[in-house]
Amino acid sequence: MDDMPERKPRLALMGEFSAGKSTLSNLLLGASPLPTKVTATRLPPVWITYGPEAAVMQRHDGTEIPFDIDDLDLVDLEETRLIRLSMESETLHLCDLIDMPGISDPNMSSEVWQPVLGEADHVVWCTHATQAWRQSEAATWKEVRDQIRGDSLLLVTQIDKLTNERDRARVLGRLRKETGDLFAAIYPVSLISALQAGEDAEAWNASGAAAFTEHLVEMLLKTAQGTTEDAEATAPEVVEPVAAPAEAEGPRVMPKRVRARADGSRSERLPRREGTLLPPVEASQR
Repeated sequence: MDDMPERKPRLALMGEFSAGKSTLSNLLLGASPLPTKVTATRLPPVWITYGPEAAVMQRHDGTEIPFDIDDLDLVDLEETRLIRLSMESETLHLCDLIDMPGISDPNMSSEVWQPVLGEADHVVWCTHATQAWRQSEAATWKEVRDQIRGDSLLLVTQIDKLTNERDRARVLGRLRKETGDLFAAIYPVSLISALQAGEDAEAWNASGAAAFTEHLVEMLLKTAQGTTEDAEATAPEVVEPVAAPAEAEGPRVMPKRVRARADGSRSERLPRREGTLLPPVEASQR
């Protein structure tokens, strides 16, 4: 691989609409990067980086135009390559985040987002537990996977919708079989439970977010340190999923569990604890 200028790793969030990408973005950033009224708007890729709050529209010729983030619903998809946002978040010390459009919109061509996806180092693909890994998802990932430089993770969202162990085991077993070596690991997570966990470490672990974010941080740090190509793949621990706890009442502040120095050299990891629910599912090594 040719030498590349130093930069932070780029993490793309992908999946179909309503698969949990926006909730995952809120979880990782500790805040919502988009105004509430535009979260359901059809948008081009949204590239989020660290800095004072600002919004820029990038055209296909590379020119950039500052604009008011409240005007996101006025963005013209034909003229806009991506939206670049900056905000202050500890996660953004570690990586840039690229929130990709949902792949299942028949009115949005993949040409809107594919050129930007080629700039990502890793992908977290969100798939809804009750209809996980639809044919449309498998077909899209097969088409774009080779554009991604490093490993990617499959996040099975809303795992709490599967209310018994048998259903969870069946879904996760099928995913392991159908995805094979397409992802470095598969993580079942209840993102809402993770958001509601606040500073409750036990609830954070139980949501499945602890194991997922630990792997994610390690993956990003390896890329930042230039060790992605040489790193030896390690399959996550294999533990059968068990029932998730009941959802907590009322919103909580998202715990700052993904921390890194500005140079990306270190990360504060939440230690694994006994009784962790919804652990990662083993994936074949790449």
